[in-house]
Amino acid sequence: NNPLRDGDVLVSGRQTFSLGFFSPKNSIRRYLGIWYHNVSEQTVIWVANRDAPLNDTSGLLSLDSRDNFGIYAANGTSLVWSAKLPAGNFAARLLNSGNWEMSILDTCKKLNP
Repeated sequence: NNPLRDGDVLVSGRQTFSLGFFSPKNSIRRYLGIWYHNVSEQTVIWVANRDAPLNDTSGLLSLDSRDNFGIYAANGTSLVWSAKLPAGNFAARLLNSGNWEMSILDTCKKLNP
């Protein structure tokens, strides 16, 4: 489990999109979102916690021990937004299309005869 902390940014392979925490203009509220990566004015295309903004930069995106994938405030002590995931090992990536994909990693080992 490698949390994405406020200040960290996940960038798509072709450097078209970014995922991370941001504040809109003239606001101190923090949101997790996806925006165009290399444009002069930040253009956000998706926001996870639109109805539950963070009040500071202590936010992180993480998977907890109960398989809740969520946004936490206060450095991981207060759950703000979440989605329940099935049990398993996950990998997340930001695609060149701007979609954020979460995949269950295959835990089966290939056996050689």
